[in-house]
Amino acid sequence: MSNVITFLEKMGNNPSLASQSQEDYAAAVDALGLDDAPRQALLDRDPSALNGLLGGRMEMMCLLYPADGEEKKDTDEPVGDEDQPVNDEPKSSIRHTGRH
Repeated sequence: MSNVITFLEKMGNNPSLASQSQEDYAAAVDALGLDDAPRQALLDRDPSALNGLLGGRMEMMCLLYPADGEEKKDTDEPVGDEDQPVNDEPKSSIRHTGRH
């Protein structure tokens, strides 16, 4: 089955292979040396049969879930010091205590 996947990959990478004549396409499929079922599915260009033979999924879905936690605000306001509360007290590491 890896021959089938490689063949499909080559066809996807090279548009001229996808538009070749039926005779050239059949010759390329015959050159793979496949069993009857995958050979016939390729010759018929039957995606459902190929999907079944390759064990693919019938449907594929992509779902996105938001992360847990606070939502990030989408604002155009610049983030700066004006959003921070004003605290005029010096930090404890630079506070001087004691008598002078």
